[in-house]
Amino acid sequence: MRSAKAKIAVSLGAVLGFVVVSYFFLDVPIALLCKRLDRGVTDFFGIITEFGISTWYLIGSFGLFLIFSFVHRQKMYASRALFLFASIAVSGIIANIIKVILGRYRPEMFFEKGLYGLNFFNFSHGFTSFPSGHTATTFSLAWTLSLFFPRARILLICFAFLVGASRVIITSHYLSDAVGGAYVGVMSVLFLKEFICSPEQKFSCGLKM
Repeated sequence: MRSAKAKIAVSLGAVLGFVVVSYFFLDVPIALLCKRLDRGVTDFFGIITEFGISTWYLIGSFGLFLIFSFVHRQKMYASRALFLFASIAVSGIIANIIKVILGRYRPEMFFEKGLYGLNFFNFSHGFTSFPSGHTATTFSLAWTLSLFFPRARILLICFAFLVGASRVIITSHYLSDAVGGAYVGVMSVLFLKEFICSPEQKFSCGLKM
């Protein structure tokens, strides 16, 4: 338990450090570069970014939980579906709370009005840039599935990186927003696994203790 907490503290410090550096030195230049990309590129990544919408993952995972709980009655698959649902839901909740608290201007606000920075406790869409919810969703999805299917880990993480990159490329988010979203997604999964799931629940999911 102490080892897990120490790793979380170190990773949090590293990610926050990168986010701060990116906020001051990388976010705007990269956003300006992406804004000048060919329309074909942005259209392609506009399609990719749709895979970061959490709604269907939540509906699908909860549906699988119900099916494996009451129709086919396979406890392991039901537990895995519920864990997947919880991971995506928790990452989304955490991301949305941070978004509202920080109230970071989205790139569109910079391009349209020259606004950059934070406007704390704001619910408006243009003020909810950090962290990227799409990226949080795909990283929680990918990390959870990689626990169940380790051999597919590289492919799953590449998928998550692609969706996260799409948020920056289509200028819906800054680089630091995507990095923050990825961290929220991964840590939501690890938090549930390490601190919430009981040994019995881990066993039923087929997770290592």
